[in-house]
Amino acid sequence: MSGGPPTISDVARHAGVSKATVSHVLNARVYVRPQTRDRVLAAIRALDYAPAETARSLTARKRSAPRADASVPRLTTVGYVSVDYVARIPRLPEREERLQARGILKSIGGPAANVAAIAAGVGGPWPVAASIITSIGADQESDWAAAELAARRVDLIASRERRQGRLDRALVLVEADGRRTIVNEPSSLAEVDVRRFVDETETDGLRWCLHLEGFQAPIQIEALREARRKGFRTSVQATGLPPDWTAANAEKLFASVDALFLHRETLAALPGCPETPDDALAWLAARAANAPAGAWPQVVTLTLGAQGAAVVTRQAGARRAPAPDVAMLDKTGAGDAFVGAFLALWLHDCAPLLCARVACAAGSLAGTSFGAQEIRPAAAELAALAGVGLSEQAVALASDPASSPNQVIA
Repeated sequence: MSGGPPTISDVARHAGVSKATVSHVLNARVYVRPQTRDRVLAAIRALDYAPAETARSLTARKRSAPRADASVPRLTTVGYVSVDYVARIPRLPEREERLQARGILKSIGGPAANVAAIAAGVGGPWPVAASIITSIGADQESDWAAAELAARRVDLIASRERRQGRLDRALVLVEADGRRTIVNEPSSLAEVDVRRFVDETETDGLRWCLHLEGFQAPIQIEALREARRKGFRTSVQATGLPPDWTAANAEKLFASVDALFLHRETLAALPGCPETPDDALAWLAARAANAPAGAWPQVVTLTLGAQGAAVVTRQAGARRAPAPDVAMLDKTGAGDAFVGAFLALWLHDCAPLLCARVACAAGSLAGTSFGAQEIRPAAAELAALAGVGLSEQAVALASDPASSPNQVIA
């Protein structure tokens, strides 16, 4: 290497591949074998390579549909992208204490970015064309994040003329038992015109989900409601939902989405909802059964950590899906991985309980590595861990909307 910034030639030499292969990985438009792609991405990280021109070209795309076959469902998430600095520590430091980390790594983060990356990685028989509406800066970290998203097959929908400043940053402190403490900067995503994207996008003949991370719900809920009227499927995850806003707008939230992802901490913000999981599930099931048409989601999920998750539907009430037993290293991206995998299957009209079983496998696997997106398991790996068969018969049953909501394919 010369004394200047690393080049694409440096990355190619470091990974032992051609410059064309590096370009294919960055642009995610030509298939590259997973082992080769991993070598290239490792070289990019090792050299701290920032492909500025490639990344900037991504943001010049119009606010339009990602290019994909109409038979492939589409998922567009709305939320912030951040660069995460993950510190592995034995425990949280005491006040005034200086603690030495076992390692500090740099990774891409943000709930919406994590959901999109996990969904895009699942693949056949549940492929999804993923994209994210976000706001990024004009610095090297933003270019790096855009290239990372491209490598994960996530299209970036951002306004080039609004690029300014730098990418949001987050500090993630991960303790020995996998618990994490996150300190992040406020996002500038409020500037992103989600409503314009909804207005200019046609969903005719497409299965397309518009998904909000909780941070964006107070700002974008009306755009989400309009998206639903236009034929989008809609979903929201609890991560980042402000408790006061949730308490005041719970009925609007439930009536605006087709899929709602809650966690135990959300229960306290729902007026009238018990805070213990079993009682909360009974309460949610009763609400689902009695809600007027259009005033309740198709499915509500409640994640329960090591106890797995539960799904609530109007037809079947509350059903539980177990979480595989794994050695948890970092819980940071587990919930986002659950949501991404669930949406991938749900967009293929899989039974909700099947979606939850596979999603629990994704959440468990995500926690076995440091960083929210470092593990992006494919369908076969998820199916094996969840105990789900991928035979032609199983896939046909799973993707039949007329099959029982309780159907679990074994």
